[in-house]
Amino acid sequence: MTIKGTILGRRLLAAAFVGSIAVLGGCGAAGDEPEDTTSSSAAPAPGESAAAQPEPDLEGVPDVVAVVNGTEITREEFTAAYEGQFPQAAAQAQAGGQEVDQELLRTSVADNLVSTELLRQEADERGIEVTPEARAAAIENLLETSGLGSEEELRAAFSEQGLDDAEFDAQLADQVKLDALLAEEAGDTTPSDEEIQEAYDAAKTQQEASGATDSPLPPLEEVRNEIVEQLEGGKTSEAAQALIAQLREDADITVNL
Repeated sequence: MTIKGTILGRRLLAAAFVGSIAVLGGCGAAGDEPEDTTSSSAAPAPGESAAAQPEPDLEGVPDVVAVVNGTEITREEFTAAYEGQFPQAAAQAQAGGQEVDQELLRTSVADNLVSTELLRQEADERGIEVTPEARAAAIENLLETSGLGSEEELRAAFSEQGLDDAEFDAQLADQVKLDALLAEEAGDTTPSDEEIQEAYDAAKTQQEASGATDSPLPPLEEVRNEIVEQLEGGKTSEAAQALIAQLREDADITVNL
């Protein structure tokens, strides 16, 4: 995962947001790396050429990709999100023996950016502020994701990719606000013991139905935390979807793709 794909900021927010709560689209999260296809096991046989890797097609993308309640989503923002999502979309398509549908991907990325901007505006409308505690938690999460050891190293890594301190702070603030907005919207997402058991049983049934029984599921208590996290994420996703649908009904949105 690249540093560029780990922050939920306005430029890169939509793509990463998809990966974190699976709500805005199906094209994959920014920064998620496809499997390494350059290992010796994947090398072409003598006389064969490796498959050409597709490139992002951004030809014809306008300077203003969309306008959301008067706020412009620029080509620069769109390009950052598109290039962040493209590697995984291409890898998924190739795994299925297909070419990536770049027209569909462009539409999805633009839609994600619009939805994200609506959420950002809603957070501002509600007066959600960035508390020191929430900011510290966001920094800690970024450090854990990136593998870096300090905020200074994090800033330096983003700086190498063209993100100065001011923009870093702005994007970090957006992340914190959206986290707070979705937490407020979702309410208490703690699953009940019954929900946890049902999720575990469903996973076990699915594994048995697929015939993948060589590695049976561990006992419930060993995977309980993972199940809780998954169920909490699902509840947050549902709340986010409902909020986005509501915001879109009243929004003035123009997409120029």
